[in-house]
Amino acid sequence: MSDNRFDELERRIARLESRIDGGAASGRTARGANPLMGVLHDWRREAEEQSLPGTVGYAGYVAGRELLWARQVPLVELLSADWGPAAGILESLGSQPRLALLGALLREGRRTNVDLQEALGANQPDTTTGQLYHHLRALQGARLIAQKRRGEYELVPQAVIPILTILAAAMNVATDSPML
Repeated sequence: MSDNRFDELERRIARLESRIDGGAASGRTARGANPLMGVLHDWRREAEEQSLPGTVGYAGYVAGRELLWARQVPLVELLSADWGPAAGILESLGSQPRLALLGALLREGRRTNVDLQEALGANQPDTTTGQLYHHLRALQGARLIAQKRRGEYELVPQAVIPILTILAAAMNVATDSPML
């Protein structure tokens, strides 16, 4: 067997073993192992081979919208990046009324301003139309939602998985648990 084929075989075995080990580490059996653990072990191995301090990534799939998303950012790039542009997005997500609006759009898809006023009213009964538009403008400014027609709003498709990822991570921190 040539060295290249042998090296490739070793990598494939290591990848399979890391998936099994990842499942055991998370308390799952090999059959029900979290497939992301294999990806994480691959990232760790790549980072070690390149003498990098690490990598951060996220992935997701939303049925019905056929969104499949995966991103990976080397830790060096993330730590040295200008975080300023993220502030507006995080600020937009740091508002209970805006989270209610995003939740309505995530659950129900494109909504009218009347629908969104009702969704907002469920959480804050005395919300005015002016307050609704204030929150909608902030979400639009953060490029999380778009107005398709007059009075109709929807999530920007490329924002769906990142929004859900940020929410899942925040819920994990808030509940001090790796699982929701």
